Amino acid sequence: MAALQTKLPRITLLTDPDLVAAAAWGVREPGAESPSPGTFVIGRDRVVQWRHLGDSRGDWPSYPEVAAALH
Repeated sequence: MAALQTKLPRITLLTDPDLVAAAAWGVREPGAESPSPGTFVIGRDRVVQWRHLGDSRGDWPSYPEVAAALH
């Protein structure tokens, strides 16, 4: 994650090894070892501006979708 962060300095990347945040954000299914996919764009005011909650099959947003959410 640290190496990726250096490549994306304008975006804050976070890790959640104990899945505490995943549970709080609603992307961890009880009993699951890993969270469901979830992508969140948080504004400078710390409010969720956009989110994409995927299903357990790896449903991630496209790069254009995320880029549009950042503008």
